[in-house]
Amino acid sequence: MFGLSLSNDDWLLLSLLFFLFAVALTFYYAWAVKKDGVLDPISVFLFFYCLFVLPLPVRSYITKEIVGDVTDHLPGLLPYMPWAVFLSAVGLPFFVWGYYSKLSQRIARRLPRPRAGIHSRTAFVLLTTLSLVLLSLLARNEGGLLNFILLGYGSTAEMFGKGYLAVGLPWLFIASLFLLYGYALRHTRSDLIFFIGAVFAVAIIHVVLGSRGILMYMGLTVLIYWNAAVKPISAKLLTAIGVTCFIGLNLLGIVRSSNYSSLSDVWARSSAVEGSKLDNNVLYTLSIGEFVVPFETLPQMAKSVGTEIRPQLGLTYLRAPLYWIPAAIYPSRPIPLSTWYMEKFYGGGYGANQGRAFFFTAEGYLNFGFLGVLGVMLMWGWFLGAVHQYRIAAGGEPGALMLYALTVAFIFRGIAGDFVSMFAGLPEQSLSAAVLGIWVVNWGRGRQRVWRRTPAASRTARPPSAYYSNAKPALGGNASDRH
Repeated sequence: MFGLSLSNDDWLLLSLLFFLFAVALTFYYAWAVKKDGVLDPISVFLFFYCLFVLPLPVRSYITKEIVGDVTDHLPGLLPYMPWAVFLSAVGLPFFVWGYYSKLSQRIARRLPRPRAGIHSRTAFVLLTTLSLVLLSLLARNEGGLLNFILLGYGSTAEMFGKGYLAVGLPWLFIASLFLLYGYALRHTRSDLIFFIGAVFAVAIIHVVLGSRGILMYMGLTVLIYWNAAVKPISAKLLTAIGVTCFIGLNLLGIVRSSNYSSLSDVWARSSAVEGSKLDNNVLYTLSIGEFVVPFETLPQMAKSVGTEIRPQLGLTYLRAPLYWIPAAIYPSRPIPLSTWYMEKFYGGGYGANQGRAFFFTAEGYLNFGFLGVLGVMLMWGWFLGAVHQYRIAAGGEPGALMLYALTVAFIFRGIAGDFVSMFAGLPEQSLSAAVLGIWVVNWGRGRQRVWRRTPAASRTARPPSAYYSNAKPALGGNASDRH
């Protein structure tokens, strides 16, 4: 590679060191120069970017053993691994340039922001009811919602092709956020207590279902929303929460199962897992689990595009709007890239709901080669920069900050997925429910518009009560009676 007589492992080590240097420089620029915070979009992006880029190359440098979710194609991908890591590092300056560009600020100024409303509990009740109706329709073939939940990890097969009903699961969480919305606005203890109870109940459902992705999304959203709308979280507390959640989600991946007979069976099976299995697999997600999966698609595209596969020249992006149409209405819509990748490189015999997570820059390579990787990083910079500027301009408006938190928390799904993940998945699973709830909290506003144009970005944040249409100089505990 590059005409020098170095082994592939040498090139892989050099590319990893170059990547770490680029990441460290980016973090320094964001934190020391631009004064961004740990929960700002650029920090969240860099954290998950490293989390999905590094595990497979680092493991490949240490050992070539194929276990767990490590791809069987690893021997053929090793010559292309250094190039994939190098490209991932080179893309970071493009991301940073886009993130802090004037274009991101102009985009943010054109995004409408919602006014604060008073009917947060009404929004919680209506969204919860709607979510439960959707889930009841989803679970009717299983004999009810409880039986569906007891399917555990196997419930994913029942959701395939029924995404328009399965959105009830993430929407339940969005409903609970409107209780936190009320607390951010009025700081009434009852809103906080109800929120803790509601989000705990939703979390228990996802623990039984083994939905680690949604649990991570829930935790990130709450942290980001609390930090932006209620009170800044210290770095020490954030670190403690992060370590605890990582260990907990990792253990959930080990003990999760399918087809429970009852709720007590969930506990019995989980507690029966052998200690040796936990000890041997406590970091399996980083070493042989889901974090080693998505990045394999980038060296695979570097190996295959132009030889086995023709460049798509933007086709995968152009067909993304088709995924707004439910599969039940349009069953012949193109298969997701994750499923296509499985069929192309792993053959048949897999369920329609099975696939390998498709890394977001790998889609860029599939379309335009290495230039596509740089282009994707630039577009993500523009997008997340606009999200960052939107938060600054929104100040303390709880509705705008909810949209912000839901979007930033979705970053890890976008990195470990193709363009459809962000373009269709984020609006369908999160933003649509949040927008509906925002309309409900503003019910009865009359001719006053719910949405207004965001002004030029300003770092002067006002308290949420400043946006409360009926706010007095100080809102007391009786504010909750206004629902």
